[in-house]
Amino acid sequence: MGKEWFDRKDDVDLPRDEIMIAIQNGMKEGKKIKRRNKVKAGMKLSAWVSGTAASVVLSSGFVFSPVNTVLAEVPLIGKLYEQLNLDIGKELAASNLVTEINEKATSNGVDVTVTSAFYDGNVIGVTIKAEGEDLSLETMDKERSPEAGYSFSGSDQEQLPGTRTELEKAKDGSYVAAMEFELPDKELPKNYTLPLTFNLIANKKGTWQFDIPVTQLPMKKIELNASGASKDGAHKIEMTSLSVGKATATLDYISIHQVDGIEEHVNLKVLDDKGGRVQLRQNGDIKVTENQGVITKRSEAALGKIKKDVNYLMVYPEIVSKDNRINLKPIKVQIN
Repeated sequence: MGKEWFDRKDDVDLPRDEIMIAIQNGMKEGKKIKRRNKVKAGMKLSAWVSGTAASVVLSSGFVFSPVNTVLAEVPLIGKLYEQLNLDIGKELAASNLVTEINEKATSNGVDVTVTSAFYDGNVIGVTIKAEGEDLSLETMDKERSPEAGYSFSGSDQEQLPGTRTELEKAKDGSYVAAMEFELPDKELPKNYTLPLTFNLIANKKGTWQFDIPVTQLPMKKIELNASGASKDGAHKIEMTSLSVGKATATLDYISIHQVDGIEEHVNLKVLDDKGGRVQLRQNGDIKVTENQGVITKRSEAALGKIKKDVNYLMVYPEIVSKDNRINLKPIKVQIN
């Protein structure tokens, strides 16, 4: 599929700007709800990043039901990721690719320590430990406190997508949690400073500010020229690039829809060359445009680990609308 397909200029000024903005906002809100409902060990919530020095902010207003879980001890980094059930951190810790940080901030009688960090692909992960005599999950205001037991400062316009676990109490009285943040839709820097400012830990308010330096683990980016289409040619998908990290991968693609299919979206199933399922962590549109009656969506699929000995992936796209599902021709993505 030639690039001119995407570069043509429309000679007709179609009054669809408001529709496109509303749809994109709806997509963003839908992805937030979907990620919040997809529970692993904690909760997922969606947000957006603004600039390389954006603050990390999490939405307020969640109802927090404390879980009286006590870890047997303050675990080592690898054990912590395992007990909190974060797959990327678990995988990297097993390969000794997580860096110990131990950077501490103190406010209102509470010490918060960022104990570790990693940066793989577009995912930055951190673990924290909080210590203080008056810390308690049981005495939190259940109607007003964040569900995870902690929150960040900043505005809603400075939000960064990611995953976080709830605070869990360790045997020594401290509280631990882990977070994974994503840098979406951008040329990723090799070195990055993640700003974190907590404003509530358990039942204590304060200001705990961190600037966490991280270095991206080696990543291979593969430019792709693979495409598939529906039998009638009305729907097309072009795979543009695949970025492969140590425990994560990102597949960038473009999908073409007719103008009356503006609310259609793409489901992907990804298998490796041995038939093993590759985890699809997230899949969403980055940019939606219209040109000459055709809707073009630039999208990003966040994948899990791709094993070193995998030579290619098979991607099975499905176009989903309110009333229909259309399977497209499978697409082979060569890696090695």
